[in-house]
Amino acid sequence: NQVRRFREACEGAGAELVPCETNPIDAIWRNQPPPPVAPVVVHDQAFAGRPSEDKRAEVVRALESDRLAAYFLSAPDSLAWLLNVRGGDVPFTPLALAFGLAHADASVDLFLDCRKLTAAVKAHLANAVRVHDTAGLGPAFDELGAGASAVGLDAGGAPAWAADRLRAAGARVVFRPDPCVLPKARKNPVELDGIRAAHRRDGAAL
Repeated sequence: NQVRRFREACEGAGAELVPCETNPIDAIWRNQPPPPVAPVVVHDQAFAGRPSEDKRAEVVRALESDRLAAYFLSAPDSLAWLLNVRGGDVPFTPLALAFGLAHADASVDLFLDCRKLTAAVKAHLANAVRVHDTAGLGPAFDELGAGASAVGLDAGGAPAWAADRLRAAGARVVFRPDPCVLPKARKNPVELDGIRAAHRRDGAAL
């Protein structure tokens, strides 16, 4: 939203906002650490309470309601919930840094550093989730654009680059709330039991 408003303000003033080819911060951040590669692990259904298949079917219903061919998932917690996986890339938060494209056929394209994946996670994701290196995200956007697909994005969380790349490829960008947010917030009985157990154990210890 901020980028869009800033761009509109520039255009109103007769100026043009032009994206950089490279990140200028990289040129001055001399001691930048490498991207984290903590392993992704399966979040067992005994703790999740719902299989990933059910969650993906719920997202499909949201895509059909908005007439979208796909939705770009840029929030790591949405991917963690949707795919029943966890990671260790973020301190004190069990998330894996990744991006995803949820499609109207209930399949998902997952983009991340493939060194994070174990054999157990690959078996868990199975055929419904296609795994790609992060560098494959741009070409995937181009493919969606070639079909003039309608693609949903979260205006408050998706990077402006994603909308620009999709539009340049010919896709129709539709700003819609992340379809994982509300169902993720509605905790099922298994998740509620887990929260209570954590408070009895970890909350009491704290």
